[in-house]
Amino acid sequence: MSLRVRIVLILVVMGAVIGVSYWYMQITTGLVAQEAEKKWRLHDHLLGVSFCDELNGWAVGQYGTILHSTTGGKTWEYQKSDIHSNLIGVCAVSPERACAVGEQGVVIITTDAGATWQRVSVGLKYLFADVQFVDRQEGWIVGEFEAVLHSTDGGTNWQLVHGGEPAEIDFSQVKEDEILPEDFGIEEEVYTLKRIHFLNPETGWSVGEYGTILKTVDHGTTWQKQNSGTDHSLCDVSFLNADFGFAVGLDGIILKTTDGGTNWQKNKPTVIAHYYGVDFKRYGPETTRNDAIAVGQGVIASYSYFKNPYLQNWVPALELDYKIDYNWLSRITFISRTGEEAIAVGDRGLIFRTDNGGDEWDLVRYPEKDAKAVLQP
Repeated sequence: MSLRVRIVLILVVMGAVIGVSYWYMQITTGLVAQEAEKKWRLHDHLLGVSFCDELNGWAVGQYGTILHSTTGGKTWEYQKSDIHSNLIGVCAVSPERACAVGEQGVVIITTDAGATWQRVSVGLKYLFADVQFVDRQEGWIVGEFEAVLHSTDGGTNWQLVHGGEPAEIDFSQVKEDEILPEDFGIEEEVYTLKRIHFLNPETGWSVGEYGTILKTVDHGTTWQKQNSGTDHSLCDVSFLNADFGFAVGLDGIILKTTDGGTNWQKNKPTVIAHYYGVDFKRYGPETTRNDAIAVGQGVIASYSYFKNPYLQNWVPALELDYKIDYNWLSRITFISRTGEEAIAVGDRGLIFRTDNGGDEWDLVRYPEKDAKAVLQP
């Protein structure tokens, strides 16, 4: 074989090797990129959930996340909020109308089933933790500085009716050498309200940090503090009727009242954990049982009413198809009047659904959120 032929063969082999190497690099780096993109896709923490009927509801969470369901929580789709701070509370008013609130004074509403969300200016930069509408027009928001806001036009306008950031101390009126009282300048401590619950347009409760419980019986005109008997932060409250209610909070706190909150007694749950949400099972207008469910740090617990108090307890769910020992659930809501169907949401985008009153829970799977939706400016 001549030298020229040998050189040509060597060049051909080298070209083939380079070509194969280039192809392999493109394939492998592409796979790596695809795998990296897949890992970057995620579910954000969900902090609030609300349904207006057995089919239509919303869930909200980190980075302005909004999920919408028209199938009773069996399937979910993302909606664009144009909000990048955390959304904490949401209220589904009707299949078309909803309101969500969050950090930095964020209030957004939709009137077209979430196709578009509009931000509402309330003139405050407080953290808003929860929102509830008692009908299509009248709504309430609670949050930082024990603030309670009221709307009578479907959420377009809001007025601060209770709480708010304490005013600065005015020293200009203090005279030289004046002896001031010992309590001069001491402000009443105000805390963040975490949840609000109206049983009807006149009667409602709100709970928050350091055992704070407020109650109104005059359509929200005045709010009176109730003695919770604890300084642990309370995260949710729910009432079945004007007398019977529960409030739950950190460090295993579950409070029960049978007189509208005049007195609160501690329940001792089977599982001691932080509890973030509670709701009563609804059995229609004629309630025959006083059952409820609480959710929290690694636990879903059901309360069953018995005539003998020593039998009443908070018992963990019988069956979960996903282990939640190291996860937290932030909110629970019943979506059917039969008391059978309920939705619970929590960290890493967890959504659980039950159709048998809370004995068994199924993990609801839905599309992951692309990282671009989070990282966009």
